[in-house]
Formats: sequence, structure tokens, C-alpha cells
Amino acid sequence: MPKRKSLARPPRILIASDQDHGLRDLESFLSRHGYSVHRMYAGTPVIKRARSVRPDVVLLDAELADRQSLDLSRKLRDDPMVGASTPILLLVVGQPTAGDHVAALRAGIWELLLQPLNANDLLLKLDTYVLTKVEADRAPKDRVDTVTGLYTTAGLARRARELIFQASQHSTAVACVTFAPTLEVGPGATAELVPEVVRVLKTHGRRSDAIGRVGPTEFAVVAPGTDAAGAVKLAQRFRRSVQAEATGQASARARFALRAGCNAVGNVRDAPVEPKDLLARAARALQLAEAEGKWIRSWRERP
Repeated sequence: MPKRKSLARPPRILIASDQDHGLRDLESFLSRHGYSVHRMYAGTPVIKRARSVRPDVVLLDAELADRQSLDLSRKLRDDPMVGASTPILLLVVGQPTAGDHVAALRAGIWELLLQPLNANDLLLKLDTYVLTKVEADRAPKDRVDTVTGLYTTAGLARRARELIFQASQHSTAVACVTFAPTLEVGPGATAELVPEVVRVLKTHGRRSDAIGRVGPTEFAVVAPGTDAAGAVKLAQRFRRSVQAEATGQASARARFALRAGCNAVGNVRDAPVEPKDLLARAARALQLAEAEGKWIRSWRERP
């Protein structure tokens, strides 16, 4: 991983906060250490500024006067000029609950920073986040499958690494659920079902999850903040969506369901997991589900 001082340009940080106490000193501190600091005093123009600045890190105050910070984070995540790989950190006051962490994670927040801040500790964190962003920007541009618009296998693995890292910063869970369509009558699933499955996954997937095509008719969803029970609920939600949309239709869509395989880690800070292992175990669970005639199976489930 390259060092911050070896980067071709100063790393850019966008700070959105209505407060001045402590932050003016922080701005000066970061500037002295090579950061290009861009400061906003309200939430409304942040998206426009982010598009022009293209920050390497965004620092949001949880108490913006004119906008909900989690909503702003979601808007930033949805903007292609910012995207999923730009770290967004949230300044908070008081000890956050587990629910606060999950809500922030689902909104695309990489980490909650408790105030008052320690400038030296923050600098180390920012350096790590900047280098993570630089690595993502330098990665091969093969992350999206041109046919489905979902992540490729390689792209999903890279995005899973980011989501696992974020989940570890929140001391929470991460899960992977793999899916494959199965026909109720006739031979196995064919390529004709792929557009139907893709549409269901895109329509009913959560903004915080990463969805990829990992085989000819196999798909995977990586879900941060989701434990083993949550992974089953996620699979059930997609399965019900297929069934609901098939009601009253006579097409092939009415004759297929989704089979699923699950793998979840309850707290990735305590039990780190590699993206390839998270995905591979869910894929293996899907294979076992088919072999055992089940619609869903956990990787940890005994035969």
C-alpha cells in the first residue's frame, strides 16, 4: 500500500459541520500534515461540493442543523461521483448503541468518531482511509457485469472487503447469501431466468448491500450489519418477492423459486473473515442446499 506522502496530490477531506469548537484547530492540523481541507457549514450543499472536490474522505457531523446526516450519507452513496468506496465518517457525541452502529452502517457510514477528537489518532485513521480509497481507485475497472449491471465476482469480492472492514469498525456482523433460481417443473434453471432474478434482486435489495453475479445462474448478496438470523430473513424476503410477483402469471416466472445458501459472522472485529472465504462458504451452502433438497441452508448447519 502506498504511503500518504508518496501520493501524486494532497489527499482531500470534506468536512461538513455547523460547529466551530475544536474543528478550526483540526482543519489547521490536517492542513499542516498535507491534507487539502474543504469545509462546509451545512448539509444541503455538501453533495454539490463533493462532486466538484471528489474527496478521499468525508467527515460529517451527526448534528447538522438543516439535514439528517444519515440521509445525507445515503445521498452521497447514491451519487456516482462519490460512490461506495469513498469513506464517510460520522462525528458523534456520547457513546453510540449497537443500534446506532447498525443504522450508521446501513447508511454507508464507515466509522463513528467520538468527540472530543484526538487529532493524532484521527490522522492515523484518515491516512488508512485515504490509502484504502486510493487502492480502490487504482483497482481494475472490471467491477460491474455489463449484462446485468451487478458486481462481477471480482468486483463483489473487492466490495465485500470494504463492507467487512466497515462492519469491523462498527463491531457488528456481516453475511453473504447466495441465490439460484430453481424451476418447480422441468429441467434445471436456465439463462432465460437470469433477467427475472436480476430484476427481483435490484428491486428488493437494500442500498447498503452489495449484489453480484457469481455464476451463470448464481448470485450473491453481501449484507453488512446482518447476522445469521438476519441472513435467513434476507433470503426469505427475496423468495417471497419472487412468489408475490409470480402470482396470477403464466410465464416461466410463475414456475421458479429461489434456493439460497447463507454464511454469517456475528462480529467481524472479534472473528475476522476474508472476503473469498465469506463468499465461498455461502456458495458451498447453496450447493449443499440443492444436494439435500432444501430451499435454504447455512454453511454452519450440520447435514
